[in-house]
Amino acid sequence: MKTYFLLLLLIGFNFSFAQEWIRPFKEAEEAYKQKDYPHFYAKMKEANHLHPYHQGLWYQLGVAAALNNKEKEAIVCLKKAILINADFKLEGVPDLQSLTKNKEWSRLLELQKKWKQAVVHSKEAFVIKDRQLHAEGIDYDPREKIFYLGSIHKRKIIKVKEGVVTDFCQSGVDGLTSTLGIKVDVKQNVLWASSSPMPEMKNYDTLTRSAVFKFDLSSGKVLKKYELPHPYKTSVFGDLILDKNGKPYISDSKNNIVWTLNLKTDQLEIFYTSKEFWNIQGIAFNESESQLFISDYIKGVFKLDVARKQLISVGASEEVSLKGIDGIYFYKESLLAIQNGVVPLRSTRYYLNSKQDAITSYKIIDRAHVAFNEPTLGVIVGKNFYYIANSQWGGYDQNSKIKPSEQLQDIIILKYHIDGL
Repeated sequence: MKTYFLLLLLIGFNFSFAQEWIRPFKEAEEAYKQKDYPHFYAKMKEANHLHPYHQGLWYQLGVAAALNNKEKEAIVCLKKAILINADFKLEGVPDLQSLTKNKEWSRLLELQKKWKQAVVHSKEAFVIKDRQLHAEGIDYDPREKIFYLGSIHKRKIIKVKEGVVTDFCQSGVDGLTSTLGIKVDVKQNVLWASSSPMPEMKNYDTLTRSAVFKFDLSSGKVLKKYELPHPYKTSVFGDLILDKNGKPYISDSKNNIVWTLNLKTDQLEIFYTSKEFWNIQGIAFNESESQLFISDYIKGVFKLDVARKQLISVGASEEVSLKGIDGIYFYKESLLAIQNGVVPLRSTRYYLNSKQDAITSYKIIDRAHVAFNEPTLGVIVGKNFYYIANSQWGGYDQNSKIKPSEQLQDIIILKYHIDGL
């Protein structure tokens, strides 16, 4: 029998508490090789229990269940895997042959076909010809009609007005490292940016630290640089948002902390953290700012009651996966999500119930868009959603050195009319 046992990829995180699944997985792999399918199933069950968010484990548990005549469980597991990665092989796999007569098998194949299909609703808004910029974050100044984009590689922020690109600040100013989240505050005439040292940036130095920068919006001058308090020496500042008073909130995916600025002490402080988090990314307030939505790249979406500091997981229907969300945005009782940790890559609008604690339905904005090369963050401008289609995190060699421009792409910003779908 041809071996179809998958070599699983470690999916972008190395938290020790999340690695316990590796031991039973390896034992399951050995049991499979020995054709000890009951033990294979038992160990895959254990691995999946320890890490119930890994699509590869769901797929292999589905295989194990099929080999042990547990058809219903096999279909459920394979469905969970396909919703995250539609490229898993189903047809022509000897280990899954027993499922082909099950009435749910054809539905599973149709589901896979559906999720592989391209869906395109966005149009190209504008293009930036700097292929080595590696843009991550984007925001908009409605007063001056200027888009701002942060650069991972070039350690700077650019501005785009009527198609003309200029620098907002110089590269590496005051220790600015890779720039991720950015937000414009027109009322206070400032621009906030979250900055973290990344191996992909120019002149990478392990001694540099993450920081939040406050810029004068008119001049691009640094007004203040905020670094983490002791003992937090390292972090990865990702998304950055502002409340209605202009107070910044920053997601830290390394420490799984949402930071904020104490306006009295003028220092960064912990706003919220939880052991439930595995890898937080995007953050977004609801309209009243009573709830904070937090996307966990591995586990899905959480909702934090701001006043009570109560955290719950946002549920969803069985026919969708909330994994791999980078940017997340609240719009009219719904969440716009950019999912670059799924296959195919997609952006999705998720509709919330009246309590905003569960997703009742969804609509695909874009899936397998021809411009996609790891979409990241976006910005809502009126009724339009602009987002970076091709940040190109894969545009580096094995030593994190950026590839020549001819091997990269122009940066494409997509525009989607939210209420038009």
